[in-house]
Amino acid sequence: MAQTWVDSLDDDRFLVLPHPEVGDYYAARATQNERWLAGMRKLQVALDRATGATA
Repeated sequence: MAQTWVDSLDDDRFLVLPHPEVGDYYAARATQNERWLAGMRKLQVALDRATGATA
């Protein structure tokens, strides 16, 4: 990640992502907001079940 950050300084990039596929997630969040939120809700339910958490 440190090298990615250094490279972003050389390229004059503002958005620094840890992996290239994160850019796709970022774009989906911005352009398909309701779908992204539904996916996050589904993920939260799965995490809650796996850890035994309750809301």
